[in-house]
Amino acid sequence: MNRAVTIYIEGQRIELFNDETINVTSSIQNVQDLSKTYTDFSQGFTVPASAHNNAIFEHWYQSDVNATTDPNLRKDGFIEIDLVTFRKGKIQLDGAVVSNGKPSAYKITFFGEGVTLKDLFGEDLLSDLDYTALSHNFTSAEVLTRITNTTNLYDVKYPLITSNRIWEYQSNSVNVPPPNWLTSTVTNNDIHSNSGGIVKTELFPAVRVTRILQAIASKYGISFQGTFLTDERFTKLFLWYKGKERFQVSSLQFPLVVDTVTPTFTVYDLTGNVDPSNNEILINYQVGILQHFITYEITAATTSEIYYIDIYQNGNLINTIEGSGINSYGITSINNTSGLNDLWSIKIRTNGSNVIDSNLTYEVGYLSSGAVATDSVNVVYNSLTLNAVLGLAANAPVMKIVDFLKGIMLMFNMTIYSIKDNEYWLEPLDDWYSKGAVVDITQHTDVTTIEMERMPLYKKIQFKFEDSDCFLNKYFSQTFNRNYGNTTYQYNYDGGEFTIDLPFENLLQQKFTGTDLQVGYSLNGEFAPYIPKPVLLYQYTNKTCNFKYHNDGGGHSTVTSYTPFGQDLEFNNSDVTLNFAPETSTLLDYPIQNTQFSQYYFSYLYNLYNLKQRLVNVKTNLPTSLLTNLQLNDRLVIRDKRYIINEMQSNLNTGDVDFQLLLDFRPIINSTNPQPKANTAGGDVNYAINLPNGAFEATLACENSDVTFSVNPVNSSQIIQIGIPAGSAGTVYTIRITYSYIDGTTSEEFFNIFQ
Repeated sequence: MNRAVTIYIEGQRIELFNDETINVTSSIQNVQDLSKTYTDFSQGFTVPASAHNNAIFEHWYQSDVNATTDPNLRKDGFIEIDLVTFRKGKIQLDGAVVSNGKPSAYKITFFGEGVTLKDLFGEDLLSDLDYTALSHNFTSAEVLTRITNTTNLYDVKYPLITSNRIWEYQSNSVNVPPPNWLTSTVTNNDIHSNSGGIVKTELFPAVRVTRILQAIASKYGISFQGTFLTDERFTKLFLWYKGKERFQVSSLQFPLVVDTVTPTFTVYDLTGNVDPSNNEILINYQVGILQHFITYEITAATTSEIYYIDIYQNGNLINTIEGSGINSYGITSINNTSGLNDLWSIKIRTNGSNVIDSNLTYEVGYLSSGAVATDSVNVVYNSLTLNAVLGLAANAPVMKIVDFLKGIMLMFNMTIYSIKDNEYWLEPLDDWYSKGAVVDITQHTDVTTIEMERMPLYKKIQFKFEDSDCFLNKYFSQTFNRNYGNTTYQYNYDGGEFTIDLPFENLLQQKFTGTDLQVGYSLNGEFAPYIPKPVLLYQYTNKTCNFKYHNDGGGHSTVTSYTPFGQDLEFNNSDVTLNFAPETSTLLDYPIQNTQFSQYYFSYLYNLYNLKQRLVNVKTNLPTSLLTNLQLNDRLVIRDKRYIINEMQSNLNTGDVDFQLLLDFRPIINSTNPQPKANTAGGDVNYAINLPNGAFEATLACENSDVTFSVNPVNSSQIIQIGIPAGSAGTVYTIRITYSYIDGTTSEEFFNIFQ
């Protein structure tokens, strides 16, 4: 018997054709494309042009009907099966069919949440985000604090990476042969000497990635969730904000505040074109006008400081004018054309402290008695007092927000999915699969015919960072015939090649001999500054060092400790790296085995390339309760074998679901955590507890009563601290986790902590 399928758009039910078959294909990770880790689907439908639907779509087939909403915008929608919600997303109106002069149908597309998130970001850049909460006074003392502070307090810090010169340390110079034209020893490059001390403007800031995600969420009215987002392997990840060759010091961007509005007119009173509350000028088509002009006059008290006038049209930054002192600027000159309806606004930035007074004149020209006459309105703004603070937007790497998010997902093999409106979960793929419930669908499966296919395996899988112009990276690649941090896995199969291209540059650094002082260079093969691709950096624990740092107004400080930034991180008493290959750490001088590949990709690929692996196709008919509650990370059991879902094609009318499955050889709970270790002195070990689908509680226990848990029982997915007592090396603590499910069942997981 067919199920009742209904589709809603902004709360209104759309009428469907009686014989309309609604099929949906769902997939997150697909063996055909290892880089695809987002949900979920898009599906087109044809619906009747009934009186009810005509009202919903406002008779879109008639171009002379004035709609009350923009038909080009996607609208919130959801699909129900037998009154139970199946999927939420967005609905787009694609077209209409008119037969014999009468409307017969509308064409619409339903987009899953994963697709609509990309549309939400559009072409916006990281520089479009609001960094007000992260700004700080740009003084030498403040920068030095953010270099040396031993806590994880600051969300903006300053890695020791220069693009001004080749830092040296006493007799230690860079360990790459310099070009012939460069003198190898330059006294004022020695950062161990006062004259060669580091200057604040040499350093570009690095911003904590979690705070960038928060800024994205705030801009678009969404939220990002997930246990991994509170994991130190993520919270100590920073993005280097070097999008310029030279460091840009600027004030925050200040909107102008209207003081007075004074019109001068004979025919056109332009007062109504000024919106004082939003500081916007409306330039719109008016009969008789020839042209529109905007002029902006500015008086800066400190004439030596540069200011920037940011000009916006319909909310988009279209131009920036640089100036100083007292000036008048023509902002725009526009012909009066039919359909003209633009909003213009201005914001101000400066390179230093300043006081700004300004006014704007909006003027229109028109014919009067055979000559051109003008009417105008003058807007005087309140005086602005500006202070020089760090301008993150001005220094942000040139990168689309959607590319940044995709890059982070590829870096950690993450999936992104939505549980409820405007809430998106980000999790490494293994963690997401570990949360899946185990569901036996044997009774709903046509076991008479199960098709098995050979796995379409790749003969080569590569993980590649963007090519770096850094002279250290170039020297590495010329010496070892490969790029730093990349890795390639070869297999004896006849498949194609697959490359996961990271949109980040992996900046190789160096440590001065006999010290713990690691530095980096954004200098190319000719030792000239260059703008790198976006660079991710891990914040390591503070190290002892000795170098000089210039203070504002002269003098210098001797720095005795600093926070290294590079590929490496100390996590749970082990070292992990951002590299995909187990490179020798430039900071620690030994190879780090906990690579991005080993932590986030190995388990999935190991399961994929298992010699017993098969691609299994089965046909099922699922009851509504199972179809609407089944998650793509649930493990399916058919007879005596367990599978993960590669793809599912669902006929919502009949409940027929065609599954493409992979055999699952991994543990039910398969954490991305490296093997937890504890010091012999004891202390806390962080461990992520992710409640599986359908579980409401996790209870932890250890036979050693001295082991403690910061939270027990655990009622929501989170990272907890496990307290380990002092003990001898080689001691093993076995932790048991018991999961309790809403259906009354339980399951257990065990893991060990080594001392």
